[in-house]
Amino acid sequence: MPKSLRKAMNSPRTHTLRSGDGGLLVEIHPDRLTVHRGEPSELLITSPSPALIFPRVNGAVPAAELVELRQSDDLASFHFRLASEDVDGFTLFIEPGENSMVLWMEMPVRQTCQLNALGILPEGAGLNFYDVVNFRNRHRTDRTWPELVLGLGCETTTRSDDWQFAPHPTAFILRKNSFSLFAGFQDLQPTFGMDLKVERNVVKRWELDYGGPPHGLVLHPGEIFRSGRLRLFSSNEKSPYEVFSYFGKTLVENGLISDPAAKRRYDWWKEPIYCTWNDQTLLANQEAEDDLINQTADKVNPIVAKLDEDLVRDAVSVIRAEELPVRTLILDEGWNVARGDWHPHPERFPDFRGLIDELHSQGFKVMVWWSWAEIADNACIPEWQLARGGWRNRHSARWRDYSDPRIQEEYLKPLMRRFFSSEPGCFNLDGIKTDFLADKIHPETPLHDPAWRGEEIYFRKLTELFYTEMRNNKPEALHLGCSGHYWLAEFLDLNRTYDVHSTNWLEHEERARMLIATAPGATVSYDMMIFSENTDKYYESARRLGATVEIGNVLVQKENLFSPVRKADRDFMEVIRSGCRSTCCNPMA
Repeated sequence: MPKSLRKAMNSPRTHTLRSGDGGLLVEIHPDRLTVHRGEPSELLITSPSPALIFPRVNGAVPAAELVELRQSDDLASFHFRLASEDVDGFTLFIEPGENSMVLWMEMPVRQTCQLNALGILPEGAGLNFYDVVNFRNRHRTDRTWPELVLGLGCETTTRSDDWQFAPHPTAFILRKNSFSLFAGFQDLQPTFGMDLKVERNVVKRWELDYGGPPHGLVLHPGEIFRSGRLRLFSSNEKSPYEVFSYFGKTLVENGLISDPAAKRRYDWWKEPIYCTWNDQTLLANQEAEDDLINQTADKVNPIVAKLDEDLVRDAVSVIRAEELPVRTLILDEGWNVARGDWHPHPERFPDFRGLIDELHSQGFKVMVWWSWAEIADNACIPEWQLARGGWRNRHSARWRDYSDPRIQEEYLKPLMRRFFSSEPGCFNLDGIKTDFLADKIHPETPLHDPAWRGEEIYFRKLTELFYTEMRNNKPEALHLGCSGHYWLAEFLDLNRTYDVHSTNWLEHEERARMLIATAPGATVSYDMMIFSENTDKYYESARRLGATVEIGNVLVQKENLFSPVRKADRDFMEVIRSGCRSTCCNPMA
């Protein structure tokens, strides 16, 4: 051991940190690290390096050497020397709490370079756990996380590459029987997911992705890079939903996200909603693809073409005749010219404002489907609105860059005014349903404003922007979204369980539990059941969890995957009527 290291480490050579009695015990040695749980001590993690967090710069991981450690009553710091000309070593900070530990690192920069990743435990670290929980929204199963068995080997990411809820929180749970170790970042960062690859309980890669070469985060000479804070805490006999929910409570208590109790909620948000999409789908005799990436414009064209003023008026007639407790209508995809072109379709909706005024006069609220990220190839978009004049993302789609002040001022704000203002030439809508938002922000995405960099940061800034503009034009306007994310929760008035394509009502229930845990205070809305089988169980589940519901079928019904489409009958209407009334928090008279 170098003399400087021997002098700094002093005696004993093992440095111990504890998170309360019976909590986590971290032992840091000059050349290794272990993590145990409470009393009696049980090994959780063993690492061949004391660097719990370390950088990957310019595509490489420089060798790290621990040279100094310091500790006060409430903070320990460990300084590492790096074999790198780009950065001047780094310092790892660990703040033990009553039942948690918070870790972060700081790194002075010598010369311009790119940070590609932060490693969390080096390759070769051992995880004495059985499996990993990484919340994902999956189709045709009520499991909200995949089976990730450490002993068999597994690979997963928090990036929204599954085309489902977006963005995902940067957090995992490591589990061993009833014991859980939560590892999640409590600060948003300019990153693109956290990746984990394990083979037979040994880490091959655990990294926070800042973008691979040449699209990493650029660092400049004289800058001191500071990472976000990683919170570790342990729990016993708690479900993953309870563990994620506890993390959300700590974010609220520390002022990192808004207090859900401070949000004003309007009575009509609690009532059942009718959305046209399922009636469109069944009338077109179509079945939507599971993943958004496959729901291309050509595949949904038959469904889109079914939505017109006549369908809306027919649905309203049924709702009124059957006395369904519904007064909010969503006009789904098809009301507009094309994805990205948010003008009413001139043939299907020749007098869009007239229709909305008519529905308002009958006591209905009217919402529309909207996707800020989708631009169809056939959409006529002015060149100035397109990033780099027509740059295409990794899915070959054109893209608007909302970090550009011109897009904000000359496109988005006028669009929100046209949607929600009651002035002549505007639509006077009451809300929007956002959709098709997953897997849109990548390291190579060109941004006007670098402060918007990162999947979670971009979604947070954009959601706040359009939500604020929506509310500036109509204070009661409702945002029906679909994201289990702590930092988006305050901008989600209703949070959809999202595109269930089977009759398994448990898909809604388990997704609802996930959303409750990861979007504090955002009321869950059970998305539509496309089949009539198990509809009664669907309503019972929503009532138990205090969720609102969406109705997707009032014109036609289909019992199950193999049944023919037929006109909605009286028995089905009674199931809907009684189910809606049982779940409605403030039922209409």
